[in-house]
Amino acid sequence: MPTPQPIPEAFHELLARPVLMSLATTLADGTIQLTPVWFNFDGTYIYFNSEKDRLKHRIIRQRPKVSLLILDPDNKARWLAVRGSVVEMTDDVNREHANALTMKYMGVPQFGAPPEELRVCFKICPEHVSAAELYAPPSK
Repeated sequence: MPTPQPIPEAFHELLARPVLMSLATTLADGTIQLTPVWFNFDGTYIYFNSEKDRLKHRIIRQRPKVSLLILDPDNKARWLAVRGSVVEMTDDVNREHANALTMKYMGVPQFGAPPEELRVCFKICPEHVSAAELYAPPSK
């Protein structure tokens, strides 16, 4: 497993908020596939969830390198970009991860997909981190 590069502490609060992450994966022909996803962060690794056998799941099984971009909706000049690898894919059998993301993003405790829908939790190891806060917005 690669050694994770730390994400600056000043950006931990952004990662705790219900903001979307743009996830970039690479198709077999070299085309970039971008997907907005819900995510969470444990202080080291970034996690997201998807339906099993969706395009991003199939791509990541073949090519685990990903890039991420998270923009601060309150300060358009503040962003975090991460390049890394998906180092683990775990079946979210009881939907614990999907439910945690649903609580973070929707404020409800249970993910609403049909029970037969299989979910996967992806663990991303940050290998290269770029962060910027080009200006602070005026106080409200």
